[in-house]
Amino acid sequence: MKVLIIPDSFKGTLSSNQVCDAIEEGLIEAGGNLEIQKLAFSDGGEGFCDSFAEFCKGEILYTNASDIFGRQKKCKYFTFDNTAVIECAQASGLQRKKDVMNADSFGTGEMIKHAVSKGFRNIILALGGSGCCDGGAGALTALGAVFRNIEGDKIEYPKGCDLQNIYGASFRNIVKGINFTFACDVDNTYFGKNGAAYVFAPQKGANKEQVKVLDEGLKMLNAFLPNDISRVKGAGAAGGICGGLYSVYGGEIKSGFDVLATACELEKKIDEADLVVTGEGKTDSQTLMGKLPYRISKLCKEHGKECVLISGSIDNVKICDRQISLVDKQTSADKAMKDAYKTLRDKSKNILQL
Repeated sequence: MKVLIIPDSFKGTLSSNQVCDAIEEGLIEAGGNLEIQKLAFSDGGEGFCDSFAEFCKGEILYTNASDIFGRQKKCKYFTFDNTAVIECAQASGLQRKKDVMNADSFGTGEMIKHAVSKGFRNIILALGGSGCCDGGAGALTALGAVFRNIEGDKIEYPKGCDLQNIYGASFRNIVKGINFTFACDVDNTYFGKNGAAYVFAPQKGANKEQVKVLDEGLKMLNAFLPNDISRVKGAGAAGGICGGLYSVYGGEIKSGFDVLATACELEKKIDEADLVVTGEGKTDSQTLMGKLPYRISKLCKEHGKECVLISGSIDNVKICDRQISLVDKQTSADKAMKDAYKTLRDKSKNILQL
């Protein structure tokens, strides 16, 4: 039997590569004549850069950049030909400390600026796993944009809490000549009930009142951007980083899944498999917005292949032929997260027995 393992990362616990290895070990321990192929995948969030590095020949580069609270950290991105593949999650990723009102995307802009300084004018920006909701104002500031308050004073490092105070913007001195491909894992709008603040800010620490403030701030910021992005699907990705950069630079907003799927000839690999195994850290209603397991399950149906989902937890969602949750009556969420690799490996022994 040919088994294709193609999961996303289990956010905060296991990388896509680790997930692949744990599932493979579980399948091998369960026994059987198996031919296993592993594809560490991402739909635009954490691990996108590593996945690209496996499919294309190129080089990993490193630079220092600011995290969402302004602390310096070492970040990596992947380059091939004249293209740089950058993850927002590298610099601007979600952290244990959740204070979205005081978080910004400045570090993502720093990474883009560094790549351009090295001659990489084509930027594939992976949008997912961010810990900020600043509409891309921070990233644009790092690239040379200037935002001002009602008194005309420059806002040095615009954060989520500053968006409502923006009353002017200049993009005269911004880094020019960047060709963006925005790799998204969602199609949410910039603001509104389906926008960056209402849908994603709560998981970044925002309460109901803060969500309203952020949403109004994104509306305010949109009014000062060079192009209206209120109706652009995907503009709300990564706390609006996608929308802010897209308004200034244009480019293509594409599914991160599609970008990688093309690079690795995914449909051909699914067609050659007898069984496909996918998964993610948490499967819920947001998965149905186009996240990786949902896209894999759709392709499997199109090619008539059986698909098994194995995820950290599954919240009232049915997308695959068979589904396994690490968290169940025998395994608590704390136990599953504390020893995620072993739990995943052990649960994977059941994939062929269901």
